[in-house]
Amino acid sequence: MTTTEVAEQLDLGRRSTYERLERLVDHDRLETKKVGGNGRVWWQPSTNGQAFTKVRERDAVDSDLGKVFDRISDSFYALDEELRFRYLNDTAADLFGLDEDAIGSDIRNENLTETYENALYEALETQKAVVFEDYYPPWDKWFLNAIYPSESGLSVYSRGITEQKRREQELTRYETIVETSPIGITIVDSDGEMQFANDRAEEIYGRSKDQINDLSFDDPEWTEVDVDGEPLPDEEKPFPQIMESGEPVFDHVSGIYSPDGERVWISINGAPVYDDHGEIESAVFAIENITERKEREQALRESEARYRSLTNDVLDTSDVGTFILNSDFEVVWINEAIEEFFGLDREAIVGRDKRALIEAEIAGIFEEPERFANRVTATYDDNTYTEEFESHVLGEGSLEERWVNHWSQPIESGFYAGGRIEHYTDITERKERERALEESERRYRTLVKNFPNGAVGLFDDDLQYTAVGGELLDATGVSPEDRIGNSVYDIYSDDIVDEVEPHFEAALEGEANSFEVEYNDQNLFAYTLPLRNDDGAVFAGMLVVQDVTERREYQRKLEESNERLEQFASAASHDLQEPLRMVTSYLQLIEDRYGDELDEDGEEFIEFAVDGAERMRQMIDGLLEYSRIETRGDPFEPVDLDDVLDDVREDLQMRIDESNAEITTDDLPCVDGDASQLRQVFQNLLSNAIEYSSDEPPQVDISATRDDERWIISVQDNGIGIDFDEQKRIFEVFQRLHTYEEHSGTGIGLALSRRIIERHGGEIWIDSEPGEGSTFSFTLPAVQNQDG
Repeated sequence: MTTTEVAEQLDLGRRSTYERLERLVDHDRLETKKVGGNGRVWWQPSTNGQAFTKVRERDAVDSDLGKVFDRISDSFYALDEELRFRYLNDTAADLFGLDEDAIGSDIRNENLTETYENALYEALETQKAVVFEDYYPPWDKWFLNAIYPSESGLSVYSRGITEQKRREQELTRYETIVETSPIGITIVDSDGEMQFANDRAEEIYGRSKDQINDLSFDDPEWTEVDVDGEPLPDEEKPFPQIMESGEPVFDHVSGIYSPDGERVWISINGAPVYDDHGEIESAVFAIENITERKEREQALRESEARYRSLTNDVLDTSDVGTFILNSDFEVVWINEAIEEFFGLDREAIVGRDKRALIEAEIAGIFEEPERFANRVTATYDDNTYTEEFESHVLGEGSLEERWVNHWSQPIESGFYAGGRIEHYTDITERKERERALEESERRYRTLVKNFPNGAVGLFDDDLQYTAVGGELLDATGVSPEDRIGNSVYDIYSDDIVDEVEPHFEAALEGEANSFEVEYNDQNLFAYTLPLRNDDGAVFAGMLVVQDVTERREYQRKLEESNERLEQFASAASHDLQEPLRMVTSYLQLIEDRYGDELDEDGEEFIEFAVDGAERMRQMIDGLLEYSRIETRGDPFEPVDLDDVLDDVREDLQMRIDESNAEITTDDLPCVDGDASQLRQVFQNLLSNAIEYSSDEPPQVDISATRDDERWIISVQDNGIGIDFDEQKRIFEVFQRLHTYEEHSGTGIGLALSRRIIERHGGEIWIDSEPGEGSTFSFTLPAVQNQDG
């Protein structure tokens, strides 16, 4: 019998019955075995068999004893050694469909199963009891049979177990369903101990069945968290809720942690199981892993948040004006740009029919109102296509004149499916660029025809000229018709082609270049540059040529003049330095020999003379340095101005400390130049900022700003400032605004700085107000192919 069957007959709870049966097993009174998942059956192994044996040993046909056997509800009969019936009780007779005449008939005539017949032979042969289960097809029933041999034959006891076998089969089916279920199933007894977990539960919890069975809900490893990730209080967990309320729990969502620390989200449905006394003996739970669903929900929430952020924070503040219309083409949303473009109020617009809105308040602001209205409303009549066109908004009242691009398309899915979204983009700048381009093209055509002292040509991918012009062609007697339609290979000699072809090809690849070339006994300075369309694609190349023959001759003469000037300055400085050294030496001798005999005025005179000679020497050195800027400079190379400034600050550190100067600086760029000469520029400007400071400690700020292909470097101070009328004069040689007693110096530092900057192709200037400080700014070429 199963535990439940015994519990029903004893009128006890299942757990109490189970404990009592276990004690009987411990005393060898019963035997048991486990069936299915947690099912179990029990039987009394030999008591009835011993009783039947004793009966067999007496007279089996005793009438009084026969009456006793007839009252037995199970089948009992006796066989002789030839397997003939010696006795049948009423149950056995009914079972075989026999009557009293059956005594003496052979049982093998009753269509026994092979198993049954073999068991009879085995009992006769071994003279040992044989107990077995057998299914009898004619009756569709199962029997538990016990065959006991004796000296006179066999005694057979058969008990019908069909209902039990069917329950076992049903239990097996249930077990199969439970074990293979995609839902995790667990059973927890009233004490909170896990009694059963199927394979899916094992997978969900990340633990083996044994680990789950050994785990209780108060175990630290069994921590549950709520949807916010906070530990779930015990009273809110499913099992305590069921035990407290006695009611099922549905769709309880919580998070648990697998042994590797990964959080698993589960949905739990649980129900109590009651015993015969109405007490909860266990709870059954169905657990579903909803981690993927939770992740999708989280992703959806994040997507919705991004969408709301897009509409509220991006679209609403976007420069692109947006209408959203529902399937009735009513306005359900507009952004701030729409309000600005059309002078509309959001609260007054939402909910209105867009056709009526266009007619009443929108179309009239356009240069061509009827055209605008027709193109927009046509999409409402046939909401299947994308529409795009440009319109001109007239600047009237508070509205600005502008060009807008209208773009719209149907909404195919979502809440507003069947509606339409419309975007309005301000393209005023683009239209102005187009007008500027048209004007530029007109100017270009004029330039091609009348380019002063030069020539202009357009060429295609085959390096053929498509347009040429300019005064240089006229001056050299070259006709434009001789150039148009011909390539550089047809026009120029091989050596000229080898020189210019790489620059033409580079222009068609998007790169601008400049170069010099000698052609027809002329020095020509040429630019090659790409021409691009609105999309930025190169469609042709341009050649701009200027005759620099006279300039180059002037430059050659200037270089010769500079060289002679340097030779003169070097010789003059040498010739002037010698008498100065003599004057200084003899003055020093006078002071050393006659110093004690000189009065205070005499000592002062000698000091003035020595100081004057020293200043003369400094001026001669400065003049010599000024003359050598062009001829003695180093070749240009990339120079990191941060490194240059660090060296200058180190040289001036003593003056900086003595004056308590504060110097701040941006990150300075890398430029193309002469590091030694640029160091002189920074040193001159910082020295002046410290020298000409006001009563307050000097404050100097050095900054850099990118201006196309050059950098603007600025040195700002809080000094005494300079009058506007004096600002140009300070860059001349030996020009001073103060006496030597007021501020020391030779008056050549700024002139030297200007010439250095000019050598670098830049310029230097000052912005200043007396008492407000000064800002010295100069430009330097940026290093090519670098951002900074």
